[in-house]
Amino acid sequence: MNKKILKLLVILTVSVSVIVGCSKVTGQEDSETSVSIMQSEVMKDEPIPSDSDKDVVDEDASEVRGKVEEIKDFMFIVTDDDNVSYAFAFEEKPEGLDKIAVGDRVLVTYTGTLSEVDPFMGKFMVTALSSGGSEHLGEDSSDKNQNGDLRSSGITDPYVNPEVKFSNLASEEDQSELSKDLEKAGIKESYIKDYINYVNLYNETAPESVLDGWNTLDKVNYDPYEINDVWVQKYPDFVGICCRMAAFTLLRDDILVNNTEFQKTSMRSLTFDNYSFEMMPTKYMTDENLKAFENFYAPIPTSTSTDKEVQKKVLEQALKEREIQFKNSNLKFIGMVGHDTVDESNPFLFIEHAGVIYEKNGSVYLLEKLAFQEPYQWIEFPSEEEIIKYFESKYNLDSTGKRAEPIYMINDKLF
Repeated sequence: MNKKILKLLVILTVSVSVIVGCSKVTGQEDSETSVSIMQSEVMKDEPIPSDSDKDVVDEDASEVRGKVEEIKDFMFIVTDDDNVSYAFAFEEKPEGLDKIAVGDRVLVTYTGTLSEVDPFMGKFMVTALSSGGSEHLGEDSSDKNQNGDLRSSGITDPYVNPEVKFSNLASEEDQSELSKDLEKAGIKESYIKDYINYVNLYNETAPESVLDGWNTLDKVNYDPYEINDVWVQKYPDFVGICCRMAAFTLLRDDILVNNTEFQKTSMRSLTFDNYSFEMMPTKYMTDENLKAFENFYAPIPTSTSTDKEVQKKVLEQALKEREIQFKNSNLKFIGMVGHDTVDESNPFLFIEHAGVIYEKNGSVYLLEKLAFQEPYQWIEFPSEEEIIKYFESKYNLDSTGKRAEPIYMINDKLF
């Protein structure tokens, strides 16, 4: 086993990558990782961890102080006083994490070596030093948490439309109907089978997260941590299929990147996508498919401008530079393009969430995979505009003010 694969296995076992949107992964509990989130009573003076707290890490531990830039289900990012950002990953949601919000100043005590590239995977603990939004961390932080990460306790759907219903494709009837729709849209039968096979793999592995029949979106209440506990027992090395992978499975012949000599930046955001393809129980992507996948989803270098129109022009230029062609007008690609400024020296645009859409009987259907270890959803909407509203409310969770608003794309049309 080469060093690169071994490193990825370690990351998969101990933590998760710094991927956003649908790429949410948690890992098994490991005796080598210890996390403690502590709360300070006095905000003006930066506290020093107590002796009992220090037991969490070794005596030769190091420290980093800084501001929390981002909090996700599996990690948080701290930018230190030298404006260097570090990702601290955890396997199970630490108790007290909801007491820390984006903008808070924290002290991270850790054993090991920090990297500006890879998530930290050693032992660490976090002390809240001061709040970025209030004088006391002890006050009710529910509103702050909602603004910071709507999915911190599982997936929530703030989008409300009682006429919109979804299926987790749990029944043969729904799968058969979807398969016929996809075939009418020009998708190869073998590609449809590849897709349905992994729908069944997910539904059979995590049945408690799957609902029968058609339901309104307010019924969605998946717990990614419970799903992960079940998932890793059966697939300790395969993290599952993400939204980008699922969409490309169907459109692998219909999205062409005719120019592969384009300006590139770090491909780190696709690390887990590519590794998941490699570890799939049943592989179906050719080497040519995988290269096309990378070229299509490759992050786009950009500026730190928070002006959406500025970023939209960057995206338009990238689509032209790569000579991307969407051949299928019946089954369309839909994506949410996020603006990543965690590393302000290397900002980029990235397709954080993806799916496919098609029209039938006056409705527009969205087919999406929520995340690596979260369900497939087949949703009936009244219009494309409603799908954009759904994406906006579900996936636009930035509260830092340092990012441009997301750009939405349906094939080559940008919104």
